Amino acid sequence: MTPHGLLIRGGDVVTPQGLQRGIDVRLDDGSISRVGPGLSSADARVIEARGLVVAPGLIDIHVHGAGGAMCESGDATQVETISATLARCGVTGFLPTIATLPPEALRRAVRAVADTAGHESGARILGIHLEGPYLNPHCAGAQSVAAMRPPSIEEFDALYELSGGLIRLVTVAPEIDGCLPFIRAVRARGVIVAAGHSNATQAEMEMAIAAGVTHVTHLFNAMRPLHHREPGILGVALANDRLSAELIGDGQHVSEAAVDIALRCKPAANLVLVSDAVGALGCPDGDCELFGVQCRITAGTVRFKSTGQLAGSCMALDGAVRNLRRWRPQLALHDLLHMASWAPAKVVGLDRQRGSIEPGKEADLVLLNSGLEVDLTFSRGVCVGTTGRGVYEPAPALNKAGDK
Repeated sequence: MTPHGLLIRGGDVVTPQGLQRGIDVRLDDGSISRVGPGLSSADARVIEARGLVVAPGLIDIHVHGAGGAMCESGDATQVETISATLARCGVTGFLPTIATLPPEALRRAVRAVADTAGHESGARILGIHLEGPYLNPHCAGAQSVAAMRPPSIEEFDALYELSGGLIRLVTVAPEIDGCLPFIRAVRARGVIVAAGHSNATQAEMEMAIAAGVTHVTHLFNAMRPLHHREPGILGVALANDRLSAELIGDGQHVSEAAVDIALRCKPAANLVLVSDAVGALGCPDGDCELFGVQCRITAGTVRFKSTGQLAGSCMALDGAVRNLRRWRPQLALHDLLHMASWAPAKVVGLDRQRGSIEPGKEADLVLLNSGLEVDLTFSRGVCVGTTGRGVYEPAPALNKAGDK
C-alpha cells in the first residue's frame, strides 16, 4: 500500500480569514480536502510544518522568462525551463507573458506555449498574457516600437484559436486608434483586458473602463505620469477601486515610496504583485541577449547595454513578497501573500479553483520559512519545487489508520 494523501501538520496557515497558527492542511487527489487542527493522517504522508508558513501557491500573471529562457522564443523547451525555474521560487501557476513581436514571431511564441501547456513539470501554465502588440510607441518601455501595430480583432481571433483558448489577458494602450471597439470585442470573447504602455488621459481611461478594461499593467511603469490637472491613466488606476493593478516588486521598477502610495490608495485585494521577470532570472551577472537586444545583468538588475534602460526584472515573485514584507511590515501577512496568489487568480477569473487555502480548491501550496523563503512548492498536491532543507520525505511509510 502507498499513501494517497498528504497531511501538512502544525503550520501557520494563510487562510481567507487570516493567519491561523498551528493547524493542519489535508490534501487528497490533488485538492485541499480539509483545513483545521488535529486532522487525521490516515493513508497520508506527513510533513511536519511547525515553524513554517503554509501559503497558497504564488501566481505570476506577468512573467516573460526565467533560467535563461524566454516566452518570446517560440521554443517549447524554453517554456518548460521557465515552468521548472518558477516552481523553485514558490510559483505554482503563471501566465507566460509575450511582449510585442512581429506577426509570425508572435504566432510561434503562442504556439510554443500552447504546445507546452499540460505537459509542464513545474509551475502550471494558467493562460497566456499578450502584453502587446497594440501599445503606444511613446510608452514602449523595453518593448519593440517597430513591431507595434493598430489593434486587430482578426489577428487576435487567429491567435486565440492557435492558443486553444489559452489567452486570458491582453494589455493594450486604450488611446490608440481602434482600441475601444477592440476592447469590447475581446471582452465579448471572455478575455480580460488591461491598460498599459499607455499615454491615456483621464477621459480616455474612463472610456476604456466603460468599454471593458478592468486591470492595469505594471502600475507607474511605461505610462503617463500623474499631473495635478491631468491625472491620466495613473491617477485613474490609483483612485478607481473597480480596477486591479500590478506592482513590480523588485525594488528597481518602483520605489518603496511609490509602493506605499499604491497601498494607501488601493485596497490590498486590488493590488497584484508581479515579477515582470525575463530570462535573466536565476542567471549569474554578465552579458546576455533578451528581446534580441544585448543586455547586462548586474547586482540584481538587467539593463540594455546600449542605453542602461531596465529590460525587465531579475527577481521572482517570492523575492517581491519578501521586499514588501520589509517595506510594509504592518501589512497583514495574509493580505501580503494574497497579493501574490488570490488577487492575481481573481484578476483572470481563476479564484474559484485556486489562489487560497480552502477545501475544494486545487492543492497548490508553498511552504515558507520565517524569512518567507521557499522551502517546498506543491502543485495539485505533488512536490514540484524544493530547496532540499530536509522537511520533505519523498516516500515515508504509510501511517496507521486513525494515527494523528
